[in-house]
Amino acid sequence: MMDKSSLSSKPKGRRSRNRRNPYPRLEPFRDEEKQSKDLKEVLHELGLYESEEGREKRKQVFDDLEGLLNEWSTSLLPLNSVNQFPQSDTLTFDADAANDKKTKHARVALISTGSYRLQVNRPEADMDLLALCPSHCSRTAFFASLVKILKGDTRIEELHPIATAYTPVVKFTFNGIAIDLLFARLSNDAKLRKHKKGATFIIEDSDLRDLDEAGVRSLNGARVAQLLTASAPNLETFRTTLIAVKEWANMHGLYSNVLGFLGGINYALLVACICKRNRKAKPATLLKSFFQTYSKWTWPVPVTLSHISYFPPEGVLPLPVWDAKSNPRDRMHVMPILTPTYPSMNSAYNVGRPQLRRLSSALHNAFRIVGEIEKGTKSWRDLFQGNEFFKRHSYFLQVRITASNATSYIEWFRFVESRLRLLIAGLDSQHHGVQAEPFCRFYDRTYNSDGVCMGHGKSEPHCKNESLFYIALRFGNGIHKADLSYGVSEFLHKVNNWIRRGEDKDLGMEILRHNQLPKFLLEKSMTENHNIDKSKQSCNDTKRQNEETLGEESPILVGNENDTEGLTKEIEMQTKDQSTPPGSWAMKVVGSNVLKVSAPPAKRPRI
Repeated sequence: MMDKSSLSSKPKGRRSRNRRNPYPRLEPFRDEEKQSKDLKEVLHELGLYESEEGREKRKQVFDDLEGLLNEWSTSLLPLNSVNQFPQSDTLTFDADAANDKKTKHARVALISTGSYRLQVNRPEADMDLLALCPSHCSRTAFFASLVKILKGDTRIEELHPIATAYTPVVKFTFNGIAIDLLFARLSNDAKLRKHKKGATFIIEDSDLRDLDEAGVRSLNGARVAQLLTASAPNLETFRTTLIAVKEWANMHGLYSNVLGFLGGINYALLVACICKRNRKAKPATLLKSFFQTYSKWTWPVPVTLSHISYFPPEGVLPLPVWDAKSNPRDRMHVMPILTPTYPSMNSAYNVGRPQLRRLSSALHNAFRIVGEIEKGTKSWRDLFQGNEFFKRHSYFLQVRITASNATSYIEWFRFVESRLRLLIAGLDSQHHGVQAEPFCRFYDRTYNSDGVCMGHGKSEPHCKNESLFYIALRFGNGIHKADLSYGVSEFLHKVNNWIRRGEDKDLGMEILRHNQLPKFLLEKSMTENHNIDKSKQSCNDTKRQNEETLGEESPILVGNENDTEGLTKEIEMQTKDQSTPPGSWAMKVVGSNVLKVSAPPAKRPRI
């Protein structure tokens, strides 16, 4: 008789522990049906649903790209094999395929993933796609010959292949729609040969066979989206809740996997866990449960949609599975949100401690607002109102990413963006009493052909392009000096030594007081806010909000408020790499390397 222990999904020696259920008891939202209807109306008012015209345009781009990929795949075949079936398949093809020579070989299956697959994408969102290719295609060819074809296509712009990324990707825009294209190939072409254009390709465990780790990561994004779509108790309710969560995160600068926060797939997994445990709940209740659950979650306890399988499917080679007990690297993760497919991975491995701190604070605040919505003192619009981030802090590090034209800017921006987590982590130091609070959004500035800044907005492609990024700086009580130079050194070293950086690409960093911020930041924050009747707030509520604001603000500079001399001293940060010509690496940080600060008064009114 087979030992029951051999049926366990866990390896031998791993003991299961009875842990307290981390999910709080569900409290249905008061007047759930009406509140859910009101929530959806607000989401429509915010323009979060794509129009029929927009959906048709995406469908056309999807079909055109799939056709282009199949032309590329065909070009890689030997000339004498393009119009031939493998001998073993000569009895299985249909008559239509026999009459069309172009379909006599395995097709590339273009698979949608992410928000587009889940149908929760904003009108301006990009499309995450996976090119599942036949065995004769290689990743090397994908990043060489395919990229060459894309460069020559007039419909395609802003092409940026990243072959060395953790999950290799080609980024570009196709007829104005941003595309993130991943690559994976199947070792067995039979399934792709049966795949017909326009049909939904179902990924199975067996498709993982012979894939390397990069291929598995590429395939798993589509597998997770496929599983979420198939397993949601109520797909429409799941989508409404997820759209609301994503808009909340976007408005509060909490939406970007690259910058160490959460991206679409992370939020989708978190929402799916809530929906799974509250199968009959409406969106209002699910949203309340989302904020209640994750504001009180004991990280790094992992969030899992299903049991983790430590053994591979039949015929699939063993692959690393996330396990904080046995893997020191996994143990370092601060916010594990695990994928429900083999091999289970932490989809939020990019999240750092500064980002987790901001997320936790924002989740607590959102749960409080939802409670007031339930009481009738606030509406759903208040949950999505403009962020108070730029009013709640006294000091900011402003990062300026600049290039002479749009082509250089796209490449430069994406590289710097991918390294900003180093800057955030470097600035955040318990030892030095500094906390970094990043706001996950970039603000474009418009320049004319003479290089003169014209205000907030995008520049023409031939003009100077620039984006601004902000990190609020908070200081601990009793901190009188904070040396920020140590926090930027590693980041500058990485950026300065980038081999593809030219003289037309620049980066600047400045320490700014609150009153030195660009006016459009504060104006945008105010115009996005909905008016709230202050008379409805109790004295205790107002006092509590003031205390919360004090806890978020930074100390004040010692000296004259108008004296900026200490903040405008230029510090030359030069690289040791002398092979790079001067000008292509020169970077200046505006601000004193030692920032003198003092504690704020005991009580301070909100700015």
